Amino acid sequence: MPGYGLENVRPRPRVVVVGFAGHQGKEYLPIVRESADIVGGVDPAPAASSLADEWGFPHFDFLSEALERVEFDAAVVTVPHSEHFPVCTKLLAHGRHVIKEKPFAVTEQEARQLIHLAQRADRSVFTLLQRNFDPVFQFAQENLARIGEPYWFSYDYHFNLAHPTTGWRASREQAMGGVLLDMGYHLIDVLSGLFPEPPRVHSAFVHRYQEMRDRRLEDLVSLMCSYPSTGLAGSLRISRHNYEKVEHLCVLGTEGALNIAPGVAILHSVGGLPLERHTWDGPKIDAVRSMIAHHLGHLDDRYYRQGHLQRQLVAVRTIDGIYQERLREQNELADRCA
Repeated sequence: MPGYGLENVRPRPRVVVVGFAGHQGKEYLPIVRESADIVGGVDPAPAASSLADEWGFPHFDFLSEALERVEFDAAVVTVPHSEHFPVCTKLLAHGRHVIKEKPFAVTEQEARQLIHLAQRADRSVFTLLQRNFDPVFQFAQENLARIGEPYWFSYDYHFNLAHPTTGWRASREQAMGGVLLDMGYHLIDVLSGLFPEPPRVHSAFVHRYQEMRDRRLEDLVSLMCSYPSTGLAGSLRISRHNYEKVEHLCVLGTEGALNIAPGVAILHSVGGLPLERHTWDGPKIDAVRSMIAHHLGHLDDRYYRQGHLQRQLVAVRTIDGIYQERLREQNELADRCA
């Protein structure tokens, strides 16, 4: 029958990409196009115009121009941390969905305001965190109960950059934080999916380079999290200048353990005998593809939206709390030395 089933075909979302000429934005362009129609791009970078011509969509230097001249459903946002909040608030004020790079927000106050604006506009704000779509991390979450009551975790995540941080991440005004806000957001989000919000977090900030110390952008952070009501505790270590690139999460429980590293998750019995091994040798881009397609397909899913927003609030509140406690300690030290 002509037209049979067409009433159930959902139209492809119309998307504007904000910050598309940067490294992350360029990586997302072909993936976004698989699930949506890119109808415009916003980026003031000199190379942005020719890149937009290459991809065949209109280019705008400013978001206000795109909002005036293009009809679109959602924006994919990849901009420096300092621009996240003003870009997202403007999009929500104009009734657009937002799919954005982490962090969801820099401060708890901004996070709460974004959630309020999203709920008032009945629009989604989804944060791009690919570990939630990585089969290895999915296996870990699905099998956590098999190790009994967790009592300890350790999570290490390190880059092996041979030189000081460059680009906007080396600017205090744009980055608004060091490795904790940048790399650490991924880890805090993973832990938020496994455990409750940590009531207590102690931190140590370390600087490899003097210029980063001067800008108050930590090169390494070590965290100790404790959950007194359950007896759980754990540590995180995050850095950019380790001798090797590594990511490793270990969770110890009363009936076994979970070990998670890129491409493999292993469930152990008490004593260390491997019980089950889950591997995934697909490229990272496959998890990114699943993530973006999923978010684009759930723009109007209020139930999924609400859970996502609350989880992001926990991650932002945890990181903001660590930075605020660090600032209080520095101010107290300055007062004692005055």
